[in-house]
Amino acid sequence: MLTDKKHLKVLNLYCTERTDEPYSEEDVSNIEKIFEQLIPPQNLEDLCIGRFFGRMFPTWFGTTHLASVKYLILIGCNSCVHLPSIGQLPNLRYLRIEGASAVTKIGPEFVGCRGANPRSTDVIVAFPKLESLIIHDMPNWEEWSFVEEEDVAAAAATDGGEDGSAKIRKGQAPSPKIQLLPRLKRLELVGCPKLTALPRQLGQEATSLEVLHLIGARCLKVVEDLPFLSGTLVIMGCGGLERISNLPQVRERELRVTRCPDLRCVEGLGSLQQLWLGVDMQDISTMWVPGLQEQHRKLHDEDVDVYTWPRG
Repeated sequence: MLTDKKHLKVLNLYCTERTDEPYSEEDVSNIEKIFEQLIPPQNLEDLCIGRFFGRMFPTWFGTTHLASVKYLILIGCNSCVHLPSIGQLPNLRYLRIEGASAVTKIGPEFVGCRGANPRSTDVIVAFPKLESLIIHDMPNWEEWSFVEEEDVAAAAATDGGEDGSAKIRKGQAPSPKIQLLPRLKRLELVGCPKLTALPRQLGQEATSLEVLHLIGARCLKVVEDLPFLSGTLVIMGCGGLERISNLPQVRERELRVTRCPDLRCVEGLGSLQQLWLGVDMQDISTMWVPGLQEQHRKLHDEDVDVYTWPRG
């Protein structure tokens, strides 16, 4: 009957947390069946799911049943190996995922473009209105991609025809054209210690990105090629980080760095105005702060303001 409640705007679905013993296979099967029947009404705007212990999210994710949803929060869904396919939700503006401990990879299924007609000339927009993407406490998440590697290879194999159209090499099918995160302003990745890299498409597609927080991403080695990031970059506790480069528009606020003992290269931040360094970064930063200052003086005839971050 939930789907018939036409005036329902906000829905929170929480499972009772079991502390005495693990969930049985019957428990898991039952909760998956129950959630499959809890189909939200199509006018829903705010959905929160907490402590769901099924292994698969219900199939009504990514369908027209969530077409009006603007705010989506998934907390403590620790048994699901894959995130739901929600990239095609037309009105989603805020997405928070917290504690998805079984997820090791986020891939094209999250974008929701699988099954698209590869020969279509239409551009598929993934997360068309999403402004904030917050991901916290995913301890086993290692890989993040938006498209399959074979799609990238197929796109690279196309040659421009004389009439301006793309030619596909023999034996290859064209890949659908996908536009990613055109309105994303804020990205937070906190407590994702095994994540090894940011997806390359993030820098190419997220043209509205203003704020990026990377906290506790200990396996991340580089933060680079984000030409549209225009506001604040905060990096804390990324012990394996070695390089920050090619962020030419970071200007309106600052770069904040602390607890990154291997950071030996910071370059290509020509518009940076303020640099905040944790007290632990004072020695290592002497390897790259002079170069930043020199570049900034050449471009703007003034120094970058450097401050000590009290919370370092």
